[in-house]
Amino acid sequence: MSKRTLSKAQWNSVIAINFEDFQKNADDMRGSRWSKQNFHKNLKCYLENTTLHGLKYLAEDKITVTERVFFGLSFVLVVTLSSFFISNIYGKWSASPIIVTLSAKQTTDTDIPFPAITICNLNQARKSKVQSIGKSSANFSMVLSLCNQGSNDLDVTYVGTWKNFKAILTKVAQPCNEMLLYCSFGSRIENCSRIFHSMMSISEDNLLRSYEDDEYTAIDWTPDKGYGKNLPVKFSPRTSGGIGKNMGLTVILNASSDEYYCSKTNSAGFKFLVHNPANLPKISNYGVLLAAGREAFIPIYPIYEDAGPKIHSHKQAVRRCLFSEEGNLTYYRSYSRENCRYECEARLLQQICSCVLYYLPRSDPSIRICGPNDNACTSRLLMKIESSNDSLACDDCLPGCFELSYGTGLSTSPMIAGTFGNSNGGYPEGIFNSTTGIRDVSIVHFFYTANTFRSTTKSEIIGLTEFLSNTGGILSLFMGFKTH
Repeated sequence: MSKRTLSKAQWNSVIAINFEDFQKNADDMRGSRWSKQNFHKNLKCYLENTTLHGLKYLAEDKITVTERVFFGLSFVLVVTLSSFFISNIYGKWSASPIIVTLSAKQTTDTDIPFPAITICNLNQARKSKVQSIGKSSANFSMVLSLCNQGSNDLDVTYVGTWKNFKAILTKVAQPCNEMLLYCSFGSRIENCSRIFHSMMSISEDNLLRSYEDDEYTAIDWTPDKGYGKNLPVKFSPRTSGGIGKNMGLTVILNASSDEYYCSKTNSAGFKFLVHNPANLPKISNYGVLLAAGREAFIPIYPIYEDAGPKIHSHKQAVRRCLFSEEGNLTYYRSYSRENCRYECEARLLQQICSCVLYYLPRSDPSIRICGPNDNACTSRLLMKIESSNDSLACDDCLPGCFELSYGTGLSTSPMIAGTFGNSNGGYPEGIFNSTTGIRDVSIVHFFYTANTFRSTTKSEIIGLTEFLSNTGGILSLFMGFKTH
Protein backbone atom coordinates (compact mmCIF):
# COMPACT_ATOMS: atom_id res chain seq x y z
CA MET A 1 0.00 0.00 0.00
CA SER A 2 1.48 3.29 -1.12
CA LYS A 3 1.33 6.41 0.92
CA ARG A 4 0.13 9.61 -0.66
CA THR A 5 1.85 12.76 0.47
CA LEU A 6 -0.05 16.08 0.26
CA SER A 7 1.70 19.22 -0.67
CA LYS A 8 1.55 22.37 1.46
CA ALA A 9 -0.87 24.01 -0.99
CA GLN A 10 -3.13 20.97 -0.85
CA TRP A 11 -3.13 21.04 2.98
CA ASN A 12 -4.13 24.71 2.98
CA SER A 13 -7.00 23.91 0.58
CA VAL A 14 -8.25 21.14 2.86
CA ILE A 15 -8.11 23.40 5.94
CA ALA A 16 -10.01 26.15 4.12
CA ILE A 17 -12.74 23.71 3.03
CA ASN A 18 -13.10 22.33 6.58
CA PHE A 19 -13.31 25.87 8.03
CA GLU A 20 -16.03 26.77 5.54
CA ASP A 21 -17.98 23.65 6.52
CA PHE A 22 -17.58 24.50 10.23
CA GLN A 23 -18.73 28.09 9.68
CA LYS A 24 -21.73 26.90 7.68
CA ASN A 25 -22.72 24.43 10.37
CA ALA A 26 -22.34 27.13 13.03
CA ASP A 27 -24.50 29.54 11.04
CA ASP A 28 -27.11 26.84 10.55
CA MET A 29 -27.14 26.09 14.28
CA ARG A 30 -27.33 29.80 15.18
CA GLY A 31 -30.10 30.39 12.71
CA SER A 32 -31.93 27.37 14.06
CA ARG A 33 -31.55 28.51 17.67
CA TRP A 34 -32.73 32.07 17.10
CA SER A 35 -35.28 31.42 14.45
CA LYS A 36 -38.71 32.91 14.93
CA GLN A 37 -40.13 29.43 15.47
CA ASN A 38 -37.72 28.65 18.30
CA PHE A 39 -38.33 32.05 19.88
CA HIS A 40 -42.07 31.40 20.05
CA LYS A 41 -41.38 27.93 21.37
CA ASN A 42 -39.13 29.21 24.17
CA LEU A 43 -41.54 32.03 25.03
CA LYS A 44 -44.43 29.60 25.26
CA CYS A 45 -42.37 27.30 27.47
CA TYR A 46 -41.57 30.22 29.77
CA LEU A 47 -45.21 31.33 29.95
CA GLU A 48 -46.38 27.82 30.75
CA ASN A 49 -43.90 27.42 33.60
CA THR A 50 -43.69 30.91 35.12
CA THR A 51 -45.20 31.66 38.55
CA LEU A 52 -46.15 35.21 37.55
CA HIS A 53 -49.90 35.72 37.84
CA GLY A 54 -51.81 35.52 34.55
CA LEU A 55 -48.90 34.91 32.19
CA LYS A 56 -49.41 31.14 32.02
CA TYR A 57 -52.88 31.68 30.56
CA LEU A 58 -51.42 33.58 27.63
CA ALA A 59 -49.80 30.31 26.47
CA GLU A 60 -53.02 28.30 26.63
CA ASP A 61 -54.13 27.07 23.20
CA LYS A 62 -57.82 26.80 24.12
CA ILE A 63 -58.53 30.36 25.31
CA THR A 64 -59.89 33.10 23.07
CA VAL A 65 -58.19 36.32 22.00
CA THR A 66 -60.42 38.28 24.37
CA GLU A 67 -59.27 36.18 27.29
CA ARG A 68 -55.64 36.63 26.26
CA VAL A 69 -56.12 40.41 26.17
CA PHE A 70 -57.76 40.31 29.63
CA PHE A 71 -54.88 38.39 31.20
CA GLY A 72 -52.35 40.58 29.40
CA LEU A 73 -53.97 43.78 30.70
CA SER A 74 -54.23 42.25 34.18
CA PHE A 75 -50.50 41.59 34.15
CA VAL A 76 -49.77 45.18 33.08
CA LEU A 77 -52.03 46.41 35.91
CA VAL A 78 -50.24 44.40 38.62
CA VAL A 79 -46.86 45.56 37.29
CA THR A 80 -48.08 49.16 37.55
CA LEU A 81 -49.39 48.65 41.09
CA SER A 82 -46.19 46.94 42.15
CA SER A 83 -44.10 49.79 40.76
CA PHE A 84 -46.29 52.33 42.56
CA PHE A 85 -45.97 50.66 45.97
CA ILE A 86 -42.26 50.02 45.54
CA SER A 87 -41.73 53.68 44.66
CA ASN A 88 -43.57 54.62 47.89
CA ILE A 89 -41.25 52.38 49.90
CA TYR A 90 -38.19 53.82 48.17
CA GLY A 91 -39.41 57.36 48.79
CA LYS A 92 -39.86 56.64 52.49
CA TRP A 93 -36.48 54.92 52.63
CA SER A 94 -34.62 57.81 51.00
CA ALA A 95 -36.56 60.74 52.53
CA SER A 96 -37.09 59.74 56.17
CA PRO A 97 -34.95 56.75 57.08
CA ILE A 98 -34.49 57.78 60.74
CA ILE A 99 -36.87 57.07 63.60
CA VAL A 100 -36.56 58.14 67.24
CA THR A 101 -37.68 55.50 69.74
CA LEU A 102 -37.35 54.80 73.43
CA SER A 103 -34.21 52.89 74.28
CA ALA A 104 -34.62 49.21 75.07
CA LYS A 105 -32.65 49.55 78.29
CA GLN A 106 -32.62 52.12 81.05
CA THR A 107 -29.73 54.50 81.63
CA THR A 108 -28.40 54.93 85.16
CA ASP A 109 -27.26 58.21 86.68
CA THR A 110 -23.69 56.86 86.89
CA ASP A 111 -23.56 56.52 83.07
CA ILE A 112 -23.74 60.29 82.61
CA PRO A 113 -22.11 63.22 84.42
CA PHE A 114 -23.88 65.33 86.97
CA PRO A 115 -24.81 68.50 85.06
CA ALA A 116 -22.67 71.59 84.95
CA ILE A 117 -24.34 74.39 86.91
CA THR A 118 -23.58 78.02 86.07
CA ILE A 119 -24.64 80.71 88.58
CA CYS A 120 -24.40 84.46 88.04
CA ASN A 121 -25.22 87.35 90.33
CA LEU A 122 -27.72 89.67 88.66
CA ASN A 123 -25.46 92.55 89.64
CA GLN A 124 -23.11 93.30 86.75
CA ALA A 125 -20.70 95.52 88.68
CA ARG A 126 -20.05 96.36 92.33
CA LYS A 127 -20.96 99.93 93.25
CA SER A 128 -17.91 100.50 95.45
CA LYS A 129 -15.57 99.55 92.61
CA VAL A 130 -17.36 101.54 89.89
CA GLN A 131 -17.33 104.71 92.00
CA SER A 132 -13.56 104.65 92.01
CA ILE A 133 -13.46 104.78 88.18
CA GLY A 134 -13.42 108.16 86.44
CA LYS A 135 -16.52 108.72 84.32
CA SER A 136 -14.52 110.15 81.44
CA SER A 137 -12.17 107.17 81.30
CA ALA A 138 -12.13 104.27 78.89
CA ASN A 139 -12.68 101.90 81.83
CA PHE A 140 -15.99 103.57 82.67
CA SER A 141 -17.09 103.21 79.06
CA MET A 142 -16.38 99.49 79.30
CA VAL A 143 -18.45 99.30 82.49
CA LEU A 144 -21.36 100.86 80.61
CA SER A 145 -20.89 98.24 77.93
CA LEU A 146 -21.04 95.55 80.59
CA CYS A 147 -24.25 97.06 81.94
CA ASN A 148 -25.74 97.45 78.42
CA GLN A 149 -26.10 101.18 79.02
CA GLY A 150 -25.45 104.01 76.61
CA SER A 151 -22.61 106.43 77.21
CA ASN A 152 -23.22 110.14 77.78
CA ASP A 153 -19.76 110.81 76.39
CA LEU A 154 -19.83 109.25 72.94
CA ASP A 155 -16.50 110.86 72.11
CA VAL A 156 -14.66 108.47 74.42
CA THR A 157 -12.30 106.39 72.29
CA TYR A 158 -10.54 103.27 73.49
CA VAL A 159 -9.21 100.00 72.17
CA GLY A 160 -11.79 97.58 73.57
CA THR A 161 -9.71 94.43 73.36
CA TRP A 162 -10.34 91.42 75.56
CA LYS A 163 -7.19 92.14 77.58
CA ASN A 164 -8.56 95.56 78.56
CA PHE A 165 -12.07 94.31 79.12
CA LYS A 166 -10.95 91.37 81.24
CA ALA A 167 -9.00 93.68 83.50
CA ILE A 168 -11.99 95.92 84.23
CA LEU A 169 -14.36 92.95 84.50
CA THR A 170 -12.10 91.33 87.10
CA LYS A 171 -12.05 94.58 89.04
CA VAL A 172 -15.79 95.31 89.21
CA ALA A 173 -17.38 91.81 89.24
CA GLN A 174 -18.29 90.04 92.48
CA PRO A 175 -15.59 87.43 93.27
CA CYS A 176 -16.74 83.84 93.50
CA ASN A 177 -15.44 83.48 97.05
CA GLU A 178 -17.79 86.28 98.13
CA MET A 179 -20.83 84.88 96.30
CA LEU A 180 -20.35 81.21 97.27
CA LEU A 181 -20.60 80.83 101.06
CA TYR A 182 -21.10 77.07 101.32
CA CYS A 183 -21.04 74.03 99.00
CA SER A 184 -21.77 70.34 99.50
CA PHE A 185 -22.05 67.48 97.02
CA GLY A 186 -23.19 63.94 97.77
CA SER A 187 -23.61 64.78 101.50
CA ARG A 188 -19.93 65.82 101.60
CA ILE A 189 -18.89 69.42 102.34
CA GLU A 190 -16.78 70.73 99.48
CA ASN A 191 -14.42 73.63 98.96
CA CYS A 192 -16.45 75.85 96.60
CA SER A 193 -13.33 76.85 94.68
CA ARG A 194 -12.81 73.18 93.73
CA ILE A 195 -16.22 72.60 92.17
CA PHE A 196 -16.91 76.10 90.83
CA HIS A 197 -14.64 78.11 88.58
CA SER A 198 -14.82 81.77 87.66
CA MET A 199 -15.94 82.17 84.04
CA MET A 200 -15.48 85.60 82.50
CA SER A 201 -15.44 84.62 78.84
CA ILE A 202 -16.27 81.47 76.95
CA SER A 203 -13.24 82.08 74.75
CA GLU A 204 -10.66 81.41 77.44
CA ASP A 205 -8.69 78.24 76.73
CA ASN A 206 -9.23 76.65 80.13
CA LEU A 207 -12.98 76.92 79.68
CA LEU A 208 -12.85 74.74 76.60
CA ARG A 209 -11.42 71.79 78.51
CA SER A 210 -12.36 69.80 81.58
CA TYR A 211 -11.02 71.20 84.82
CA GLU A 212 -8.40 69.27 86.71
CA ASP A 213 -7.01 69.76 90.20
CA ASP A 214 -4.84 67.82 92.61
CA GLU A 215 -7.73 65.63 93.72
CA TYR A 216 -9.82 65.00 90.60
CA THR A 217 -8.46 63.79 87.26
CA ALA A 218 -10.02 65.34 84.15
CA ILE A 219 -11.67 62.83 81.78
CA ASP A 220 -12.24 63.56 78.10
CA TRP A 221 -15.99 62.96 78.30
CA THR A 222 -18.35 63.64 75.38
CA PRO A 223 -21.96 62.53 74.76
CA ASP A 224 -20.71 60.31 71.90
CA LYS A 225 -17.92 58.53 73.77
CA GLY A 226 -19.25 58.61 77.32
CA TYR A 227 -17.02 57.39 80.12
CA GLY A 228 -14.24 54.99 79.19
CA LYS A 229 -12.97 52.00 81.12
CA ASN A 230 -10.40 51.95 83.94
CA LEU A 231 -11.48 55.29 85.38
CA PRO A 232 -9.51 56.78 88.28
CA VAL A 233 -11.07 56.79 91.72
CA LYS A 234 -11.83 60.51 91.52
CA PHE A 235 -12.51 62.02 88.12
CA SER A 236 -14.17 65.02 86.51
CA PRO A 237 -16.84 65.57 85.25
CA ARG A 238 -18.26 63.77 88.26
CA THR A 239 -21.24 61.45 88.26
CA SER A 240 -24.16 61.80 90.63
CA GLY A 241 -23.65 61.29 94.33
CA GLY A 242 -27.13 59.77 94.66
CA ILE A 243 -30.77 60.81 94.58
CA GLY A 244 -32.60 63.31 96.75
CA LYS A 245 -31.67 66.69 98.22
CA ASN A 246 -29.09 65.35 100.66
CA MET A 247 -27.09 63.55 97.94
CA GLY A 248 -27.22 66.37 95.40
CA LEU A 249 -25.47 69.73 95.22
CA THR A 250 -26.31 72.36 97.84
CA VAL A 251 -25.02 75.92 97.49
CA ILE A 252 -25.49 78.96 99.73
CA LEU A 253 -25.22 82.22 97.78
CA ASN A 254 -24.66 85.81 98.86
CA ALA A 255 -26.26 88.49 96.66
CA SER A 256 -24.59 91.52 98.35
CA SER A 257 -27.55 93.70 97.37
CA ASP A 258 -25.94 96.84 98.84
CA GLU A 259 -23.28 96.60 96.15
CA TYR A 260 -25.73 96.63 93.22
CA TYR A 261 -24.76 99.12 90.54
CA CYS A 262 -26.54 97.76 87.46
CA SER A 263 -28.69 94.68 86.86
CA LYS A 264 -30.30 93.23 83.78
CA THR A 265 -33.50 92.68 85.79
CA ASN A 266 -35.49 94.67 88.32
CA SER A 267 -34.64 92.44 91.26
CA ALA A 268 -31.74 91.31 93.40
CA GLY A 269 -30.71 87.69 93.18
CA PHE A 270 -29.17 85.20 90.80
CA LYS A 271 -29.54 83.47 87.48
CA PHE A 272 -28.61 79.83 87.12
CA LEU A 273 -28.50 77.36 84.25
CA VAL A 274 -28.25 73.55 84.39
CA HIS A 275 -26.52 72.28 81.26
CA ASN A 276 -24.35 69.66 79.60
CA PRO A 277 -20.72 69.85 80.86
CA ALA A 278 -19.51 69.77 77.23
CA ASN A 279 -21.62 72.85 76.35
CA LEU A 280 -20.98 76.39 77.43
CA PRO A 281 -23.96 78.32 78.76
CA LYS A 282 -25.79 81.34 77.45
CA ILE A 283 -27.20 82.26 80.80
CA SER A 284 -28.35 85.75 79.76
CA ASN A 285 -31.00 84.25 77.45
CA TYR A 286 -31.84 80.93 79.06
CA GLY A 287 -30.97 81.31 82.74
CA VAL A 288 -33.59 80.77 85.47
CA LEU A 289 -34.15 83.62 87.93
CA LEU A 290 -33.80 83.06 91.67
CA ALA A 291 -34.55 85.93 94.06
CA ALA A 292 -32.34 86.57 97.07
CA GLY A 293 -33.61 85.57 100.50
CA ARG A 294 -35.22 82.33 99.34
CA GLU A 295 -34.54 78.60 99.56
CA ALA A 296 -34.96 76.76 96.26
CA PHE A 297 -35.39 73.08 95.42
CA ILE A 298 -34.42 72.24 91.84
CA PRO A 299 -35.05 68.64 90.74
CA ILE A 300 -33.07 67.61 87.67
CA TYR A 301 -34.33 65.30 84.91
CA PRO A 302 -31.66 64.02 82.47
CA ILE A 303 -32.59 63.85 78.78
CA TYR A 304 -30.23 61.67 76.75
CA GLU A 305 -30.43 60.95 73.01
CA ASP A 306 -28.08 58.48 71.34
CA ALA A 307 -27.81 57.11 67.80
CA GLY A 308 -27.36 53.71 66.18
CA PRO A 309 -24.21 53.12 64.09
CA LYS A 310 -26.17 52.48 60.89
CA ILE A 311 -27.42 56.07 60.58
CA HIS A 312 -23.82 57.22 60.08
CA SER A 313 -24.03 56.09 56.45
CA HIS A 314 -26.96 58.44 55.73
CA LYS A 315 -26.34 61.97 54.50
CA GLN A 316 -26.42 64.77 57.05
CA ALA A 317 -29.31 66.42 55.23
CA VAL A 318 -31.36 63.24 55.66
CA ARG A 319 -30.56 62.32 59.27
CA ARG A 320 -30.51 66.00 60.37
CA CYS A 321 -27.84 65.56 63.02
CA LEU A 322 -24.07 65.57 63.30
CA PHE A 323 -21.63 63.23 64.99
CA SER A 324 -18.93 64.90 67.07
CA GLU A 325 -16.17 64.17 64.55
CA GLU A 326 -18.21 65.86 61.81
CA GLY A 327 -18.68 69.18 63.61
CA ASN A 328 -15.08 70.44 63.40
CA LEU A 329 -15.72 73.58 65.44
CA THR A 330 -12.94 76.13 65.61
CA TYR A 331 -12.96 76.81 69.36
CA TYR A 332 -14.60 73.81 71.02
CA ARG A 333 -13.36 70.25 71.37
CA SER A 334 -16.89 68.81 71.42
CA TYR A 335 -19.60 69.55 68.87
CA SER A 336 -23.05 70.60 70.00
CA ARG A 337 -25.70 72.80 68.50
CA GLU A 338 -25.21 75.40 71.25
CA ASN A 339 -21.44 75.60 70.73
CA CYS A 340 -21.94 75.89 66.98
CA ARG A 341 -24.36 78.78 67.48
CA TYR A 342 -21.82 80.62 69.66
CA GLU A 343 -19.28 80.48 66.85
CA CYS A 344 -21.93 81.54 64.33
CA GLU A 345 -22.92 84.57 66.43
CA ALA A 346 -19.30 85.61 66.94
CA ARG A 347 -18.61 85.33 63.21
CA LEU A 348 -21.66 87.41 62.22
CA LEU A 349 -20.93 90.09 64.84
CA GLN A 350 -17.39 90.43 63.59
CA GLN A 351 -18.56 90.67 59.97
CA ILE A 352 -21.45 93.10 60.48
CA CYS A 353 -20.65 95.09 63.64
CA SER A 354 -16.83 94.85 63.43
CA CYS A 355 -16.66 93.70 67.06
CA VAL A 356 -17.40 90.68 69.26
CA LEU A 357 -19.37 90.61 72.51
CA TYR A 358 -17.11 89.91 75.47
CA TYR A 359 -18.63 86.51 76.30
CA LEU A 360 -18.28 85.08 72.76
CA PRO A 361 -15.23 83.26 71.33
CA ARG A 362 -12.81 85.16 69.16
CA SER A 363 -10.08 84.00 66.78
CA ASP A 364 -7.73 86.86 67.60
CA PRO A 365 -7.27 88.49 71.03
CA SER A 366 -6.86 91.85 69.29
CA ILE A 367 -10.42 91.78 67.93
CA ARG A 368 -12.37 94.71 69.32
CA ILE A 369 -14.87 94.04 72.13
CA CYS A 370 -18.27 95.60 71.47
CA GLY A 371 -18.73 98.84 73.44
CA PRO A 372 -21.74 101.03 74.32
CA ASN A 373 -21.63 102.71 70.91
CA ASP A 374 -22.21 99.29 69.32
CA ASN A 375 -25.39 98.50 71.28
CA ALA A 376 -27.72 99.40 68.39
CA CYS A 377 -25.88 97.15 65.94
CA THR A 378 -25.40 94.21 68.31
CA SER A 379 -28.99 94.25 69.61
CA ARG A 380 -30.42 94.36 66.10
CA LEU A 381 -28.14 91.57 64.91
CA LEU A 382 -28.86 89.28 67.88
CA MET A 383 -32.59 89.72 67.33
CA LYS A 384 -32.14 88.60 63.73
CA ILE A 385 -30.00 85.62 64.73
CA GLU A 386 -32.56 84.44 67.29
CA SER A 387 -35.47 84.90 64.88
CA SER A 388 -36.53 81.71 63.10
CA ASN A 389 -37.81 83.71 60.11
CA ASP A 390 -34.65 85.62 59.29
CA SER A 391 -31.92 84.71 56.83
CA LEU A 392 -29.25 85.42 59.47
CA ALA A 393 -30.44 82.56 61.69
CA CYS A 394 -27.72 79.96 62.26
CA ASP A 395 -29.68 77.14 60.63
CA ASP A 396 -26.53 75.28 59.59
CA CYS A 397 -25.96 74.33 63.23
CA LEU A 398 -27.64 70.92 63.29
CA PRO A 399 -28.32 69.06 66.55
CA GLY A 400 -25.81 66.48 67.67
CA CYS A 401 -26.67 62.83 67.01
CA PHE A 402 -25.65 62.20 70.63
CA GLU A 403 -27.10 64.83 72.95
CA LEU A 404 -27.34 65.21 76.70
CA SER A 405 -29.48 67.91 78.27
CA TYR A 406 -31.25 68.40 81.56
CA GLY A 407 -34.77 69.45 82.38
CA THR A 408 -35.38 71.17 85.71
CA GLY A 409 -38.14 72.10 88.07
CA LEU A 410 -38.20 74.96 90.57
CA SER A 411 -39.93 75.51 93.88
CA THR A 412 -38.94 78.28 96.29
CA SER A 413 -39.92 79.62 99.68
CA PRO A 414 -38.85 82.79 101.53
CA MET A 415 -36.34 82.33 104.32
CA ILE A 416 -37.17 83.68 107.80
CA ALA A 417 -34.53 84.82 110.27
CA GLY A 418 -34.29 82.94 113.54
CA THR A 419 -35.92 79.73 112.34
CA PHE A 420 -32.74 77.62 112.17
CA GLY A 421 -32.38 77.19 115.93
CA ASN A 422 -29.14 76.44 117.68
CA SER A 423 -28.13 73.91 115.05
CA ASN A 424 -28.09 76.64 112.37
CA GLY A 425 -29.60 74.11 109.99
CA GLY A 426 -26.33 72.20 109.81
CA TYR A 427 -24.63 75.10 107.99
CA PRO A 428 -21.57 77.06 109.15
CA GLU A 429 -22.03 79.63 111.92
CA GLY A 430 -22.50 83.27 110.95
CA ILE A 431 -24.38 82.76 107.66
CA PHE A 432 -27.84 83.40 109.14
CA ASN A 433 -26.94 85.69 112.02
CA SER A 434 -28.99 88.74 111.04
CA THR A 435 -32.05 89.89 109.14
CA THR A 436 -29.80 91.53 106.56
CA GLY A 437 -27.99 88.26 106.03
CA ILE A 438 -31.23 86.40 105.41
CA ARG A 439 -32.29 89.06 102.91
CA ASP A 440 -29.14 88.62 100.81
CA VAL A 441 -28.62 84.86 101.17
CA SER A 442 -30.21 82.10 99.07
CA ILE A 443 -29.96 78.34 99.56
CA VAL A 444 -30.19 76.22 96.40
CA HIS A 445 -30.50 72.42 96.23
CA PHE A 446 -29.84 70.67 92.88
CA PHE A 447 -30.65 66.94 92.88
CA TYR A 448 -31.85 63.93 90.90
CA THR A 449 -35.22 62.43 91.72
CA ALA A 450 -34.42 58.95 90.32
CA ASN A 451 -31.26 56.96 89.66
CA THR A 452 -32.46 55.57 86.30
CA PHE A 453 -34.17 57.12 83.31
CA ARG A 454 -35.25 56.09 79.82
CA SER A 455 -33.23 57.56 76.95
CA THR A 456 -34.17 57.78 73.27
CA THR A 457 -32.37 56.28 70.28
CA LYS A 458 -32.11 57.42 66.65
CA SER A 459 -32.11 54.37 64.37
CA GLU A 460 -32.99 53.31 60.85
CA ILE A 461 -36.70 52.95 60.21
CA ILE A 462 -36.02 51.25 56.86
CA GLY A 463 -32.60 49.84 55.97
CA LEU A 464 -31.44 48.10 52.81
CA THR A 465 -32.50 44.71 54.16
CA GLU A 466 -36.01 45.96 55.01
CA PHE A 467 -36.29 47.69 51.63
CA LEU A 468 -35.40 44.49 49.74
CA SER A 469 -37.74 42.42 51.93
CA ASN A 470 -40.66 44.79 51.38
CA THR A 471 -39.96 44.93 47.65
CA GLY A 472 -39.86 41.13 47.43
CA GLY A 473 -43.09 40.84 49.38
CA ILE A 474 -44.92 43.23 47.05
CA LEU A 475 -43.63 41.48 43.93
CA SER A 476 -44.67 38.14 45.36
CA LEU A 477 -48.12 39.41 46.34
CA PHE A 478 -49.03 41.19 43.17
CA MET A 479 -47.07 39.31 40.53
CA GLY A 480 -46.31 35.87 41.94
CA PHE A 481 -42.52 36.12 42.15
CA LYS A 482 -41.08 33.32 44.24
CA THR A 483 -37.90 31.34 44.59
CA HIS A 484 -37.54 27.56 44.61
